[in-house]
Amino acid sequence: MSSTGASLQLPLSSPLIIKGEEGDATGGFVFERENPANTRQVATAAAEGSLEDVRAAIDAAREAFDSNTENWVYNYKLREQVLFRTAQLMRENADRLAKVVSLEVGMPMRQAVPHVAAAADIFDFYAGLAGKIYGETFTLPTGSMINLVKEPIGVVGLITPWNFPLTQTARKVAPALAAGCTLVVKPASYTPAASYELIKLMHQTSMPAGVVNLVSGPGRLIGAEMVTSTKIDKISFTGETGTGKDIAARAAHDVKRVSLELGGKAPYVVFDDADIDAASRAAIFGMFRNAGQACGATTRLIVQEGIHDAFLSSVVELTRGIEVGDPSLQSTDMGPLISSSQERVVQEYVDFGMDAFKLVTGGNKLHGEGFDNGYYFEPTIFDEVDNSSRLSQEEIFGPVVAVTTFKDEEEAIHLANDVDFGLVAGVWSADYPRAMRVARRIRAGTIWIWDNYAQPVEGIWGGYKQSGIGRELGYYGLEDFLEVKQIFTDGTGLTMKPPYAQVIKQ
Repeated sequence: MSSTGASLQLPLSSPLIIKGEEGDATGGFVFERENPANTRQVATAAAEGSLEDVRAAIDAAREAFDSNTENWVYNYKLREQVLFRTAQLMRENADRLAKVVSLEVGMPMRQAVPHVAAAADIFDFYAGLAGKIYGETFTLPTGSMINLVKEPIGVVGLITPWNFPLTQTARKVAPALAAGCTLVVKPASYTPAASYELIKLMHQTSMPAGVVNLVSGPGRLIGAEMVTSTKIDKISFTGETGTGKDIAARAAHDVKRVSLELGGKAPYVVFDDADIDAASRAAIFGMFRNAGQACGATTRLIVQEGIHDAFLSSVVELTRGIEVGDPSLQSTDMGPLISSSQERVVQEYVDFGMDAFKLVTGGNKLHGEGFDNGYYFEPTIFDEVDNSSRLSQEEIFGPVVAVTTFKDEEEAIHLANDVDFGLVAGVWSADYPRAMRVARRIRAGTIWIWDNYAQPVEGIWGGYKQSGIGRELGYYGLEDFLEVKQIFTDGTGLTMKPPYAQVIKQ
């Protein structure tokens, strides 16, 4: 049996939080989240919100914004304090937060601990920006003045994913609060407790009631109501591309603002002059972190022909050394998949790959003691994969990687770009001008040179093409929650201004 939740009282409780008050769903319904590492264990019992609940949460956020409760919208000092204190509380409760994430996601503790730290850093970063939302002013030749003022967009509905529940929530919540918005958060149904634990800590700060509200429940009900509600000004969603398209279509009815962080099919371009050892280790990190359940996971190794054998040999050797198992153990490198449905998806792609391409390593669901009650799957690599195939074109969200070779720079760029997605990519070459040249031509939101899956809060996250709309992290992440308003002040003092003569006779 998994010991991930050994020091936690299970099942974890995940109530709703509306206007600062914790409570059950109005219908009294509860849904259970199993431990993906040990499905005989219930990880979380979460309140299943109703339409009444989500509408109450939206009303609470609307009232808090429209009434400017406790001067939230204008008092950036208060917002700074809330964000800084949240970061501090996260660090004080880091062990519990990491265990909750590990329990619900199946993320190894060696990854869950830095995951908590990264989320706390995001709150710190945006606390520092809350008081630096500067506008612009300039004077026209007539003496009239234009003030460009940045204001919070209003009430924001946040729909968060399960794979990195704290950082992904922080990337939305922290900049939205720094801007002065109020929020309704719908967490992924796989990770309600992780989101609840974070927002519970936020309510231990000086944050006014109603500023952040939490409603768990099915997306078809809770998320759909948030997207169509005229009381919500913006939706920020991270998740599957098809769902993002549906959200954008529904939001368009009211011209509601949207930010979408969607899927990826990241290419990792390795030239024949690359440092094999360094490039191999970076590839493994991008390929199998969180069991490959990441939108920015390295899923396509695009390798120059001359280095193919040596590079693939190095990658396979490292892959076979990955220890798959109990997420709570410090020795574990990769935990289980999130669910039985995700396991079926991965198995389907692996079956397809076995029929069409060369299996290099992996390819099996793991069985035996410690595995039979969880969703454990081997790290899997296919070689000689056609870039036009499903294995190279579709997001799998699991530990499955496709290897393709290229002859020259032009072909590498073509293969990297020849997908519907454009979230992230990696480039390895000892020739820096070439690496930079290729990075400039790959159509993706983030390109790593000599590294993989680095996500500094000072940078950005977001994609081209069907990988999404908008950017998270950095100052661009803050701007996604701001509107720009022009305030024009006449400086001429004229009663009859020259343009008026177009309508009024002298």
